Amino acid sequence: MEESNLAIVEFKSISRGMFVTDAMLKAAKVNLVIASSLCPGKYLTIVEGETGAVENSLRIAEELGGMHVFSSEVVNSVNMKVIHAIYGKFNNDKISINSSIAIIESMQMASLISSADEVIDNVPVEFIDFRLARGCGVNSFYIFGGELSSVSEGAKIAAGFLNSRGALLAYKIISGPDKEVFRWLKSSLCNC
Repeated sequence: MEESNLAIVEFKSISRGMFVTDAMLKAAKVNLVIASSLCPGKYLTIVEGETGAVENSLRIAEELGGMHVFSSEVVNSVNMKVIHAIYGKFNNDKISINSSIAIIESMQMASLISSADEVIDNVPVEFIDFRLARGCGVNSFYIFGGELSSVSEGAKIAAGFLNSRGALLAYKIISGPDKEVFRWLKSSLCNC
């Protein structure tokens, strides 16, 4: 199983976020996973790489971001399927009309990412969507699909993990989504 480490930094200022992201990339040998403005008026940066490199990039972010850093955290040993989902790379070919889906929602991005890692490490499911406070206000969520038993177990793992951190907003399981819901999930997901 391929893994990597993430530094996740949420800024209260878009301009400061962009400035600090540039400094993070120049200061450490890390790969940019996402750098994007968020609703409302925030900026999110996620970088991945070796432990020392992501820790150094986070240190730079906290120093240069100062009071503009809303939250920051290193998450170690993240399954590459989670990182690919954050990138927007999904393996939806394994999801069929007979699949079930689970939607997991939180306001805490690092906890949400960690919960997704727990799910993908323990049950055979595929991510369908992964949104970190983009196009949906301040909430973040991910959707995964597969056999109902796996989806149910994955939702239980995610909800338990997020509950233990006080980070669960909501979760739902849809067993055999209507073909129109399924079509929407497969073809019309917004990458905003």
